[in-house]
Amino acid sequence: MKVHPFSSTGRSSVVLGKESYYGGDFIVAHVKLDKDALKNVVPRIFEPDGEALFSLREFVTVMGDRTDLLYEEPMLTQYNESAIGVKVRYDGGVYQYYPFMWVDKEFAVVRGWLNGYPKKMANIQLTRFHPLLPQISEPKPGVVVGGYVTRGSGLLFKIKVTLREKVEKPPTFGPTLLIRDYPAEGEGETSVLELVRLDLQDLKVTDVWRGDVEIEIGKGINDEVDNFKVTEKLGGYYYKIGFRIPGTKLIKKLSESELF
Repeated sequence: MKVHPFSSTGRSSVVLGKESYYGGDFIVAHVKLDKDALKNVVPRIFEPDGEALFSLREFVTVMGDRTDLLYEEPMLTQYNESAIGVKVRYDGGVYQYYPFMWVDKEFAVVRGWLNGYPKKMANIQLTRFHPLLPQISEPKPGVVVGGYVTRGSGLLFKIKVTLREKVEKPPTFGPTLLIRDYPAEGEGETSVLELVRLDLQDLKVTDVWRGDVEIEIGKGINDEVDNFKVTEKLGGYYYKIGFRIPGTKLIKKLSESELF
């Protein structure tokens, strides 16, 4: 797959390979939200359930077969991400839809847009464990983890989780539905507006911990996070995850009237 900047070899492309591999650490707040306010940020084709996962993520990734980047250019294999995933119903099924997502590297923005993730650049910080640091050597009861995402001068959200117990698995909402949107910019051009489904492949989740959660939601000038109004805190989580994304599957072509 070749995307900008173009060259005969494709080595200058911001995304190096269609298929990507991911390994990450997640800090998550599982909450219930005011469903009426969600209608401002969730397209009308979906029915919001009222549950959401606010997450902070630290990723190591490999694009295509470029394992050489892990040592030749680690900058292109590491990034932080934060996201708000809401539980929605569509055509009789239960799915996850992301109204907002932020990352801190350009290749992650472009790669996400190709799939349909609504990524923007932001500052994302979260707790890291290290086995030789006694204060935060490993997840265990009583350990506190957390972090935040800011964009410009605004705090978008902040999470703090006090770990209590190891559990079998974290909460999930099912496959992900995304909207790929590439509007026409000039005469004779063709717009792309389509609903796609993304299924994570080779999914593995380990070291899952549950605990008490605190969450603060701010307000961004260019990020309408104030539409997420927490009505109940269901729990906080820390876990490790690995998966592969080979691409997406087209569900249907959309019209703008189906959005809002």
